Amino acid sequence: MGNLGGIILPFIHGKGRNRILFISTFFFLGIILSTSCHTDSDTREFQLPGNIHLQSGDLVFRTGRSMVSHTVTLTDQNSTYSHVGMLLWTGNRWQVLHAVPNERASGNEKDSVKLEDLSVFFRSDRASQGGIYRIHLAEDDTLKLLQKGLNLYRRQLLFDSAFDDQDSSTFYCTELAWFIYKTELDIDLSQGRRHKVPLFPPLIF
Repeated sequence: MGNLGGIILPFIHGKGRNRILFISTFFFLGIILSTSCHTDSDTREFQLPGNIHLQSGDLVFRTGRSMVSHTVTLTDQNSTYSHVGMLLWTGNRWQVLHAVPNERASGNEKDSVKLEDLSVFFRSDRASQGGIYRIHLAEDDTLKLLQKGLNLYRRQLLFDSAFDDQDSSTFYCTELAWFIYKTELDIDLSQGRRHKVPLFPPLIF
C-alpha cells in the first residue's frame, strides 16, 4: 500500500487459553483523507511487513472508509475498528473470511460471506487503519478454525441483513467470527456482551 507503519506490541489480555495477543497495528497512507479523495486509479493493495508471523484463526480488524463504517464507529465509540474477519491459510496464501455488505464484484452478486486475499481486505479504498489480534491456541485448534471457516464459505451463505445472531444460516461480520470460535472451541469472543441499537436486535460489536 505504499508508506506503511507497523508496530508489534507484546500486549496480552486475559488468562490461559483465552488470552489475546495484539500482533500488529497499521496506519495507512491517506488516513486523514476523506473517502471522496480515493479513486480507482490510486487504489493500492496492502503489503504485509515480512517480520509478522500469522496463523489461521487470527482476527483482522479494519477501519473502513464507507458511510456504513463511519456509522459503526460513531455508534460504538469504544472501538477503533468497524469491521472484522478471520485469517485462513488456504490456496498457499493468507486469505480473510468475512461477511460484509456493499462490496460486490458485480451488480448481480449478493452480499455474502467472502474469502479474499489479505492484501484486498486491507486495500486502500477499504481501510484507513487495521490491526491483527491472536487468541492463544494450540495447533489443533487453529486447524479446527480453518476447517470450520472453509466449510461456512463453501455453503455460500448470505450477509445477515436482519442482524440476528440466533440464525446461523446468515452472518454479519462480528457474528461470523464469534460463531466460529464459539461452536468450534467454546470461546466466547463477545464475553456475553451485546449492544442495543434502536430498531435492531441486540448486536455483537
